[in-house]
Amino acid sequence: MNMDIFALAVLILCVGALGLSIVYEASRLTATSSRKALARRRLEVQTADLANLGRQIEDAQAESAVRQESIDRLTAERGRLTGLIASVKASKIALVHEIGDAQSGARRYESELHTVPEFARLDPRRMLFARAIWERRNIARVWADTPDAAAAMLQRAFSTRNGVLSSRPETIPLIPSGNGANDGARPVSP
Repeated sequence: MNMDIFALAVLILCVGALGLSIVYEASRLTATSSRKALARRRLEVQTADLANLGRQIEDAQAESAVRQESIDRLTAERGRLTGLIASVKASKIALVHEIGDAQSGARRYESELHTVPEFARLDPRRMLFARAIWERRNIARVWADTPDAAAAMLQRAFSTRNGVLSSRPETIPLIPSGNGANDGARPVSP
């Protein structure tokens, strides 16, 4: 009987140990499966975050491309406007060179002055004025009795030897000063 009790006690202990190992394995499998489920959820969240970040990157790249296109367009427009402003400034500002006496009763002629093509290679001692003056529009206003006299005066003042070419002098009508008492006494240029 003792042996039977001992065998029964060993059997109960073995069944208890087996039960404990089953419970331990079950809890370990449950913990592992819960960790797997947690890792799977984290992976899904990270995948969703990655997809969201990918969409944000694509949106940011598209917005960046649109902004760069806008910047390029505005830069080109700025360059065009800067050039236009410079040309308008250069065309509106004219340096006027007076030749002759306006009070002598002579007629007024005007001529455009330009530099010769090899102006950049001229010796600075031969130039009438500094190079910077010739970057602007230059006009010669000549007071003479005839167009031929105006052309001769222009040729004496500005010659190709000095690097300057003049256009044919044109007659410019005078506008009298309008106070009525001495109309025509002093010419006023337009």
